Amino acid sequence: MKRILGILLLVTIIAIPCFAGGSAESTAPENKDEVTFVVSGNPFRFYHLGTTGVGGDDNIVLANIYDNLLCLENDGSLSNALAESYTVSEDGTLYTFKLREGVYFTNGVEMTAEDVKFSLDKGAVGPLGGALLINYKECRIIDKYTVEIELSSPYAAFPYCLASRVGGICCKSYWEEVGDDGYQDNPVGTGPYILSEYAANDYITLIANENHWRGVPAIKKVNIELVADVNTMILGLQNGDYDVMANPSVDMIERFEKDPNISTDITDSTGRISLYLQARSGITADLNFRRAVQYSINKEEINIAVNNGKGTILDIDLCPMYSGYPTEGVHVVHQDVEKAKEYLAASGYNGEPFGIMVQAGTTLETAAKVIQSQLMEIGINCEIEAVDNTTLRTRDNSREFDAYLCDNLSSLPDADAICGFFKPSRFPEPVRYPRADEVYELSLKGCSSPAGEREQYYTEICNITTDEAYIVPLYNGMTSIAYNSNLEGVGAHCLNYYLFRYWSWK
Repeated sequence: MKRILGILLLVTIIAIPCFAGGSAESTAPENKDEVTFVVSGNPFRFYHLGTTGVGGDDNIVLANIYDNLLCLENDGSLSNALAESYTVSEDGTLYTFKLREGVYFTNGVEMTAEDVKFSLDKGAVGPLGGALLINYKECRIIDKYTVEIELSSPYAAFPYCLASRVGGICCKSYWEEVGDDGYQDNPVGTGPYILSEYAANDYITLIANENHWRGVPAIKKVNIELVADVNTMILGLQNGDYDVMANPSVDMIERFEKDPNISTDITDSTGRISLYLQARSGITADLNFRRAVQYSINKEEINIAVNNGKGTILDIDLCPMYSGYPTEGVHVVHQDVEKAKEYLAASGYNGEPFGIMVQAGTTLETAAKVIQSQLMEIGINCEIEAVDNTTLRTRDNSREFDAYLCDNLSSLPDADAICGFFKPSRFPEPVRYPRADEVYELSLKGCSSPAGEREQYYTEICNITTDEAYIVPLYNGMTSIAYNSNLEGVGAHCLNYYLFRYWSWK
């Protein structure tokens, strides 16, 4: 524990966010239909069917100006949105959706099956289609308010595909008038909000859709302030310049919890923080060495150092919220220093450097320092390689590392997420995991099987990755939010979608 405290002290000394002694008494504004939301990201793509795709920060706007057939809620569950109901064929390849009637785009055009088919067909061939509309074949119009979606083969997580950022329904007739560029400049959706203003790297203003099918949102105007400096965000929340702050750190959350005028919420994200070991060359090609690393790691020490103990420890490289998550028969490894030393002695390790690659400037650097200390305790000469994001991606794609510590965030909260590193298209054969093909075949069975049957395949996959020590899962990622205590309905979202339609002043 002393080494953990030392690491924590070092990190604290390096950068301590500025907190005021306490915020002024929190009061609801006189204008109780407006909120100012401060974020550190930079949403700038407001149309998801173009040629450039969209990214994580863009979800802040996309999730509020568009509706999908299904909605991904804060906790990762699904609810009906533009789809009033749906059925799935026995073989899992045909989804029939009954659409809500009387839903209108913000330009006054009624949403029908034509718009659904247009949006999904265009999304499927775009830059996000292959990753997010998996096994999509075509959408057929049955009548004005009914569509059939056919898959090339069953994919149990397909409902989550429709709730992803590529699934927002756009207006076909409007796109035919303005094209991709026009849609980006003036997006039209059926969502609860309308993009009103945008100043690059400065602010975004959303106004309520007065004709939204769910009813008019309680918050009529959302001012999204784009602020890079965390101290400005903190002080602004405390003094009332901002009403809501996105993703404060765990340390900030604990400080805010002492302030009666600020409320907070933390939830598990769809990301897994795991250590991925390269298994094709160098010292990590030695299974005994990989197992030595695996048995050296104390996950709770890492959780305390990074999350103040608030994180959910992972036994397998899957988040518990994922559909298809296996709960029986999985192999679990706990820290056992003596066993780790035995594996190290049985390996061919001769004291050479063992590197852990991690993105610089993230909390994962702290996690890497704890792991470094644990590995050095059993005699592994561990080095941390903190690199920029571009270098990280390049070396990941070529597998140029001994170990890679990352937050593997999944846009689809399903057990099939574990298979990303094992798909034949992901890495060339010389650097793929030795049992990648076996894992991939199991994943094909898992993703095409119904609930209650598919879990067995993910159990097998998890056991392979554990027994081969390919992956050391550490903890579930987290998302957080802090807000004026006079607000209600505010909650952290597993993918940071921020559903403003739930927010209101007390």
